[in-house]
Amino acid sequence: MNDLTHFPQPMGDVLRAMQLAHGQGGAVSAATRMDRLTRLMQLLDKHADPICEALDQDFGGRPPCVSLMNDILSTQGSLKYARSNVRRWMKKDRRSSVLPFNLFGARVEVEHTPKGVVGILGAWNVPLFTTLAPLASVLAAGNCAMLKPSEFAPRTSALLESAIAEFFSPYEIQVITGSVEVSRAFSSLPFDHLVVTGSSGTGRAVMRAVAEHLVPVTLELGGKLPAIIGRTADLALSAQRIITGKTMNGGRCA
Repeated sequence: MNDLTHFPQPMGDVLRAMQLAHGQGGAVSAATRMDRLTRLMQLLDKHADPICEALDQDFGGRPPCVSLMNDILSTQGSLKYARSNVRRWMKKDRRSSVLPFNLFGARVEVEHTPKGVVGILGAWNVPLFTTLAPLASVLAAGNCAMLKPSEFAPRTSALLESAIAEFFSPYEIQVITGSVEVSRAFSSLPFDHLVVTGSSGTGRAVMRAVAEHLVPVTLELGGKLPAIIGRTADLALSAQRIITGKTMNGGRCA
């Protein structure tokens, strides 16, 4: 197996090297999956303060309490949930057999197997959570990952890149940083699956890009915060809550 301490460029070579390593690694045990999730939790614990500082600089002013709640604790919650359910999710699902096979005692099961290397494109408003929360499910499913955090949070992205390299083998997780052009190139790679958080415009662009390689894609698209205010509602309180939710969804706080 090649030494991947310094991956070759371009990104396609990185992906191919990771896919090859994943294919040669064999079945990914529950212990390995849980270990990866645990290491990611340890990464967040160790680097929580530097992450909050980087987010503050990227946003030009972001209170640590917002980053701790939206990016650190929310991500930890996803990781803990995934780790506690790994063994249950890995169990085979029994299914009913059909004619004529059931006449011969056929047994039907669905076995959940890893896809391979999953790409994750994060969003700008909650850059750590939108990158690492999907990673919780990716690791729990026994996959490896290439991450592309938002180019609008360069300090946070650089810190995440160094922290991931500290806790993970380059065969497990790689972080790609750079401009919007890098993000476009990233979304065009032949991943085994691609997870994207962003706007509707981003979703359309990604769908066009993945069509070339028929890459399965999961989209989480947002940008709106609808609210219905009843006739008996406290208008002042309602306004405060709506503004708080809207500004937090925009990466800040009221």
